[in-house]
Amino acid sequence: MATRTTTIRQIVNMFVVLEAENKMFEFKEIYTAYLKCRRLKRNTINALKFEQNLLENLCDLETSLNDKTYTFKRGVCFITNSPKMREVFAADFSDRVVHHIIVPLLEQIYEPKFIYDSYSNRKDKGIHNATKRALHFSRGSKYYLQLDIKNFFYTIDKDILYTKLQSMLVKTFHLVKGTKIKLDEMLWLCEKIIYQDVTKNVILKGTKSNFLKIPSHKTLFKVDKNKGLPIGNLTSQFFANVYMNDFDNFVKRELKCKRYIRYVDDFVLFENSKEKLLELYKSIVKYLSDNLALKLRDRYILKENKDGLDFLGYIIRPHYVLTRKRVVNNYKYKKAKYLSRYDELKGKMDFEEIKQFLSVQASFLGHIKHANSYKLKQTVGVINEIDPFSFDRN
Repeated sequence: MATRTTTIRQIVNMFVVLEAENKMFEFKEIYTAYLKCRRLKRNTINALKFEQNLLENLCDLETSLNDKTYTFKRGVCFITNSPKMREVFAADFSDRVVHHIIVPLLEQIYEPKFIYDSYSNRKDKGIHNATKRALHFSRGSKYYLQLDIKNFFYTIDKDILYTKLQSMLVKTFHLVKGTKIKLDEMLWLCEKIIYQDVTKNVILKGTKSNFLKIPSHKTLFKVDKNKGLPIGNLTSQFFANVYMNDFDNFVKRELKCKRYIRYVDDFVLFENSKEKLLELYKSIVKYLSDNLALKLRDRYILKENKDGLDFLGYIIRPHYVLTRKRVVNNYKYKKAKYLSRYDELKGKMDFEEIKQFLSVQASFLGHIKHANSYKLKQTVGVINEIDPFSFDRN
């Protein structure tokens, strides 16, 4: 394997040396994006299939991007039930490589523009840092107002998104380093991805009855074709932050709310006055409707911090953090299912089943360690990670 990797790198270096100077999308850049893309997808069928003819596939990408004949491959759509039923679109591996080309370039522009307290899909942010920040804000205020956007990913207006992106790129793309890609090429590719109709040329994975259970306002198959981004794509996650960036700055700079956190479409404002939060609420509703064509869910939560904030899988109070009951119950259910399977097979379980459960358990333990969870860990019982067959059944 080491020999094969070395050979591929040598060939890549050869391509870099021979590469024409006028190419906007360079082979080396595409290869680097491929390496990033495969980190979490290395053993998937799609990734393995791409690797079978790696150099040919990378060269095809390079050619099609440079002569603007690039087209999307067939993706997969499936339904997930965690944490709730929703529709997910998985792009073909080659398209994921393209996503890994453009997002790092766009990050160079947008990271300095994003507010500090936007925590979704950003380096050194994430759920746990958002939770810590919420804990900090709850200690410095008395009340919180929790809001979320109705059908967020399905109501994002593509025209608004592209206009925002285009305006920013025209002003700042000259600041992007480490690429030969020019403004026109970047706008062409961003426009192509934003306006892609993922419901065409897609493989439906799962039963028809499952797809029929999805409400019409929560499926890209039934929403306006000029609305919505596919859940599951790296670009969708990044574009969501682009779409909400002006709003974040509106809350922070114009409404002067210093204690504000957003994670995707879920956000919280902290103040010492209920009246102040209700005033902010009215301004937020108007801004989202007038500028982003978005609506909040009808139900908002306005409580004292001491009553607890249910946010990102935790219950956050001014002096401690607890793990949400649903997270605990999900783990208990999966553990019980695993133990039932173990008894059914009289201990002769497939290694992959053991490995899969231990991965679930590791994720659960990783989640609760960010809360005050010492007693919880003792209560739920943990299967020994070193010897899967030596465990506490309580």
